[in-house]
Amino acid sequence: MSENDRNDAQFARDIFRALPTTAVPAGLEARILADFDRLAVRRPGWLGRFGERLWPGAPAWQPASILALSLAVGLMAGVFVPSPTAYSTTSDQVVTAALDSAPVMDFDKDP
Repeated sequence: MSENDRNDAQFARDIFRALPTTAVPAGLEARILADFDRLAVRRPGWLGRFGERLWPGAPAWQPASILALSLAVGLMAGVFVPSPTAYSTTSDQVVTAALDSAPVMDFDKDP
């Protein structure tokens, strides 16, 4: 940590200490804590339980956004990364598949 960083940190501490504090009324604090307890006890549906198993403790938008981002990256890679077989110098292209020919099965020969 440099000298300038320490001065900045001390300056920020001094500013925050100089700010006035306001006490939270007891009724508001009780309502906030009661709402938190009510939401924590609420039983989620099957989608909420699935989300908890998928990514525990995260809101639903985080796994969905990660999935969308990975899908977008995969699509962009598929579009922008050229295939090695896409540009061929020969005009005649022969494509063969493994299932184009019948397998050779000689049952009368010994191994």
